[in-house]
Amino acid sequence: MKKGQVLYFATIAEASTLLILVFIAMPLKYGAGLPMATSIMGPIHGLTFMMLLWCIFRSLGEGLISWTGTFRLLIAAVIPFGGVINEQWLRNKISREY
Repeated sequence: MKKGQVLYFATIAEASTLLILVFIAMPLKYGAGLPMATSIMGPIHGLTFMMLLWCIFRSLGEGLISWTGTFRLLIAAVIPFGGVINEQWLRNKISREY
């Protein structure tokens, strides 16, 4: 596995769980009165977010990404579809490294 692929997969996982949380679990909680949806999806998203943070700062320490890339990934992590937008950028970055 290439060095940047772990960061790539962590970004996709975090983006996916954020989208599920915002567009499926939250409407189920407030629209259908099913608070269990966020009780399940919230911790899953929290774990993937923590994993992404670890991968971002590890990649920064290894020199895979710069401070600019770090801020880009951190900002995108809290915006729905932000991780999806960064997917192509990360794919290009990984392919340039190897």
